[in-house]
Amino acid sequence: MNSISIAWRNIRKNRGFSLLNLSGLIIGITSFLLLAAYILHELSYDNFLPNAERIAYVSYAYKSADDNEFIQASTTPTAVAPTLEKEFAEVETAVRIYPYNSEGLVKKGNQEIKETQFRFADEAFFQVADYPFLQGDSKTALAEPYQIVLTQAYADKYFPNQDALGQILQIDGQPWKVSGVVPNPPSYTQLPFAAILSNKHLTRYQEPVWHSANDITLVLLKDKKAIPALESKSNAYIKTIFADVFESGAALELKIEPITDIHLHSQIGSGNLLYVYIFAGLAIGIILITGVNFANLSLARSTERAKEIGVKKVLGASRTNLFFHFLIECGLLVLIAFAISLCLAHVLLPFFAQYLGTSIALDISSSNMLFLAIPIFALTLALLAGSWPALVISAFKPIQSLKGTTKANKGGFALGNVLIVIQFTISTLFIIATLVTAQQLHYIQTKNTGLDRSQIVVLDGELLTDSERTTLKNKLLAQPSVKGFTASYDSPVNIQGGYNIGYVEGKKADFQMSVTAIPIEKDFVPVFEIPVLAGENLNDGDIARARDTSNARSYSFIVNEQLVKSLQWTPQEAVGKQINLNGRLGRIKTVVQDFNFASLREDIKPVVLFPEYNYFGNIYVKVASGSNMQQSIGDIQSVWKEVKPQAPFNYHFLDDDFANLYQLERQTSRTMLLFSFITIGIACLGLFALAAFQAQQRIKEIGIRKVLGASTGKIVMLLTADFVKLVIIAFLLAAPLGYWIMQNWLHNFAFRISVAWWTILIAGILAVFVSLITISGRAFRAARTNPINSLRDE
Repeated sequence: MNSISIAWRNIRKNRGFSLLNLSGLIIGITSFLLLAAYILHELSYDNFLPNAERIAYVSYAYKSADDNEFIQASTTPTAVAPTLEKEFAEVETAVRIYPYNSEGLVKKGNQEIKETQFRFADEAFFQVADYPFLQGDSKTALAEPYQIVLTQAYADKYFPNQDALGQILQIDGQPWKVSGVVPNPPSYTQLPFAAILSNKHLTRYQEPVWHSANDITLVLLKDKKAIPALESKSNAYIKTIFADVFESGAALELKIEPITDIHLHSQIGSGNLLYVYIFAGLAIGIILITGVNFANLSLARSTERAKEIGVKKVLGASRTNLFFHFLIECGLLVLIAFAISLCLAHVLLPFFAQYLGTSIALDISSSNMLFLAIPIFALTLALLAGSWPALVISAFKPIQSLKGTTKANKGGFALGNVLIVIQFTISTLFIIATLVTAQQLHYIQTKNTGLDRSQIVVLDGELLTDSERTTLKNKLLAQPSVKGFTASYDSPVNIQGGYNIGYVEGKKADFQMSVTAIPIEKDFVPVFEIPVLAGENLNDGDIARARDTSNARSYSFIVNEQLVKSLQWTPQEAVGKQINLNGRLGRIKTVVQDFNFASLREDIKPVVLFPEYNYFGNIYVKVASGSNMQQSIGDIQSVWKEVKPQAPFNYHFLDDDFANLYQLERQTSRTMLLFSFITIGIACLGLFALAAFQAQQRIKEIGIRKVLGASTGKIVMLLTADFVKLVIIAFLLAAPLGYWIMQNWLHNFAFRISVAWWTILIAGILAVFVSLITISGRAFRAARTNPINSLRDE
C-alpha cells in the first residue's frame, strides 16, 4: 500500500507528464476496446442459443455435368428436413424456415404497416432454436394453423401496454392468433425474425419435394460430434435416390455445418473472416503503438528522476525494490487509463457502430469469459508497458545519477529510436491500407457495370397485384418526370436465382448447365440501358405467350454474352435457339452485353432473363434526366396512392442496393481512416516526447554550436534529421509489407485495382510530413534557447 501511495503522489506531482501519458493510453485502449467489441460481435453469431453446439445448418449444393464446380445455396428443398429426421438416427429433430413472401401488410388501427421479418416455420422450431418464452408455451406455440409468435419489440409495437398472448393480428386480411412472445433476437444471428408463423396451412408442405430449394433447414443433433457422419450418410443416401442424376454426370450434395460457423466460415455466411483478421490486426497494431508510446514517454522522462534514483540507491534501495516501485507507478497509470477507457468505450460504442453502418451490441456482464478477460488484459498491458521502463530506470548508476550524466539509452541503436521505428512502421501500414481500400471502393462505385443504375427509384413490388402493377406503370409513364418503368424478382445488382438449363438445341440430349436467372418485366433491358448484341427486346406477344397457362405456353429468353460463349456460339447464332430453363421451354430472343449482376468480388457468369409475371419483388422507376428528384418522388408517391392507397409508400435508390453489397469494405475503409489518424496521433505523442528528451540531453551541445555561429535553421535541421531518418526507415519497412498485405486483400475481388507505387510513396510522404510538424516546433524552441542559460553550470 505504501508503494501505491508513493506512486499516486508522483503521478499527482507531475500532472503535465501524467496527463500526456494518460491521454495516449486512453485513446489507444479505447480504440482497442471498440475494435474488440466489433470482433467479439462477429465471433458471437448464434452462440447465444442454448442448443447452439447441437444445431447444424443444412445447405444445398449442385452442379450439372458441364459445370466445373458446385454452386452452393443457402436454402434447400422442402423434402430435406423430414428426410433427415426420418432416415438418420443422428438427428433429433429437423425444421424448415420459409420467408413470408406476400404483401406482409399488418393492420394497426387505421394503418397498414409493411413488415419484412416474418418467417414461416415448422412446429418444432422453438425446440431447435430454444428461445425462452416470455409468454406462451414453446411446445404448442406453432401447433395449429394461423398461430404466430412475436418478438418482444413487435408485441410492444402492436399491443402496447397489454398482454399480447391470445390477441389477434391481422396480416393481409388474415387473422393470426398470438401464441407466444420471445425476447428480441440479438444482432449477432444468422436467423433474424420479427415473428414466427405456423406453416400448418401451407400447401407447399403437404407433399415434400426435392426440386425448388427455398427453405432454410436446421437440424438439432443428438450429439454435437455427429456432423461429419451425418453429412457422409445423407450424401450417400442422395446418391441412391438420385442415381440417374449422378449417372448423367450431374451431382447434388448436402453440406451440414455448425450454425455457429455459418457467419464467418461458410460460403453462405453473411460475414467474412478476412475482415475479422483485418480488424484484429488494427486492434493489435493500436495497442502495440500505445504500449510503445507509453514506454517512450516514460524513458523520455527518466533523466528528470535520475537524482531521485541515485539518492534512493545511496540510502540502500535495491534494484529490485526500485523496479517494483516504478512498475507499480506505471501500472497504476495504465489501470486508471483502462478504467476511463472502459467507460468511454461503453459510451462511444453506439456511435462507432453508426459510423461503421452496422449493429454492435455486447453485454459484458452476460459473458463470464469476457468479464474475466478484461481485468487480465488490463494487468497484462500494465506489465508489458511498464516493465521495460522500470527495468531501464532502476538500472541507473548512483554516481552518474547524482552527477546528472545518466542517459536512459546507451550504445548502438537507442531503445527510443527502435520504438519510434516500430510506431511509424505500423502507422505507415495503416496509411497504405487506408489509401488502397479507398481507391478500391472508388473503383467499385464508379466502374461501368454494364447497366445504368443512375436515377433509378426502387419501389416495393410485392405489395402489388399484376393488374395494379400494370395500372401503376401506365399512370407513371404518363408523368413527364418518369422516363421508364420495369420490375424484376431480385435486384439487378444482386441476382440470386440458381437455375438449370436442361436442354439446348444442337447440343447432346443429356446436356446440363447451371446458370443464374431472374424473372423480369418486359422493359427491363431498355430501362437499364443494357447494350443488345443480337436480337431485339421483348414485346407484348412475348409477354402474352409467357402468361399463357395452356400447353402452348412458351418463353422468349434474354441471355448474356458469357452464356453464349459457354455454348460456343456467336451472339447472332444464339438468337432463335431453343432451350429449357427449369421446365420453361422457349427460344433465345436477345443476346445482351455482359453486365455485373452480383458483387464485383465475383466474375461474370452466364445469366438468363425471362418474362414471368407471377411475382416481382422490386419495381424500378427511371426518373428523366434533368428532373428535380424530390419533385419526381412526390409525383411517384401521388400515383402510388391512387393505385394502392392502403399500402405504405417506401422507396430507395438502386445505387443504395449496389453500395450495400460492399458494406464490409466500406466498414473497413472507414475504420482504417479513423484509426490511421489515431495511430499517427499516438505515435506523434511519443515522437514529441523523445524530441523533447533529445533536446534536453543536447542542450549544452546546442549552446556551444550557437556560440560558434550555427544558425537556428541549422540547429533545427540537426535536431530533426535523426528523427526523419527513423521515419524513413519505418517507411522502408512498411512499404513492402503494406504492398503484400493489400495485394492479397485485393484478390478477394474479381474486378480490382493494382497497388500503385505512388500510393505507397504518398503514405511515406504523409508519415514524414506529420513527423516533421511534430518535432520541428520543439526543435525550433530548443534552437532559440539563449546559449548563456544552456551553458551555465550548476
